[in-house]
Amino acid sequence: MRMRSTLLHTALASVCCALLAGCESNTSGGGGGGGGGGGGGSNPETTPRTPAPQELVGDWKYGVVSFINFWGNQGQYYGNGGGTSVFFQIEQDGHYKQQVYINRRNYNCVIETWTETAGTATFEANKFTIYPVTGRYKASDNCIDKNNFDRPMTDQERQDFVKSFLWKFETNPNDGKTYLMLGFNENTWSFFERAN
Repeated sequence: MRMRSTLLHTALASVCCALLAGCESNTSGGGGGGGGGGGGGSNPETTPRTPAPQELVGDWKYGVVSFINFWGNQGQYYGNGGGTSVFFQIEQDGHYKQQVYINRRNYNCVIETWTETAGTATFEANKFTIYPVTGRYKASDNCIDKNNFDRPMTDQERQDFVKSFLWKFETNPNDGKTYLMLGFNENTWSFFERAN
C-alpha cells in the first residue's frame, strides 16, 4: 500500500500561515527545540468533548526522514533533506495534545518549525475531531533572522485548526506490526505507532 501524509501538508500550510503572520511579532529569535505551553484560549470546558475509545488512548508517534542528501560542489556533506514527526496524546476523558515538527534543509540553510496544540476532541466510530484550546507556533531559520519566532496561536488560528481525522487499525504486511492509521480521507493514511 502506498501511504501519503497529508498531515505533513496540513502542517506545512499551517506553519506557512504562521510564518506570514508571525514574522513581525517575533518574541524569541534563534533555534532550539519544541517545548510545551501554547497560546491562551477559551475555557477547555466550552469546547466539544466526548470520551475516547480505549484503543486510541495513549501516546502515538509518526515520523519520516528524507532520503535526499545535500552535498556541496566541493564534496562537503550538508545533511539530509529534512524530516517530519507528529506526536498525538489522546486521553480517555477526551482531551488531546498534538505536536508537529518539520525540518527542511536547502544546502546550508535549515528551517525548523514546531506546531503545538492542546484541547478537546470528539470521537465517533471511525473519526475524531480536535478542538484546540491552546496553540503555539515556533520557527527557526539559520539563514533569515526575521523567520525566527515563537508565538501563541491567535483565536482565529485555533478555530482554523479544528480538524477531523479518520482512524482505523491496520497490519503492515512488510513488518507484521499493527499501526493506527490516521487520514483526512480514505486516500491519505499515515501510520502511527505507540510511543509508550
